[in-house]
Amino acid sequence: MFGFMTIPSAIRAQIMARSSTVFMSSMLQLTTRSMVSGTIKTNKSVAKRFKLKGNGQLKRMKGGKSHNTGYKKRGAVNKLATSTGIKEPKIEKRIRRMLGV
Repeated sequence: MFGFMTIPSAIRAQIMARSSTVFMSSMLQLTTRSMVSGTIKTNKSVAKRFKLKGNGQLKRMKGGKSHNTGYKKRGAVNKLATSTGIKEPKIEKRIRRMLGV
């Protein structure tokens, strides 16, 4: 149903004119990624900020450690370097949807 036939004729003609299979596969991938029913694109900014642990929980790093740490106690800065989970179930569900999990 979806796939090569849903590509506009101008793009299809360019793909057919090229002999390189690498170009053809990359064009197909670019044009059909968002057309496939039932798949959601991964939000790349979320994918960089959250990781999925082995037990299925989401892991994130704490904020507040990038600058202005000169006046903070060493123990407080060290605590900011640790990872933590997500407390709110609705937020976790939204992040999972954006990750495509």
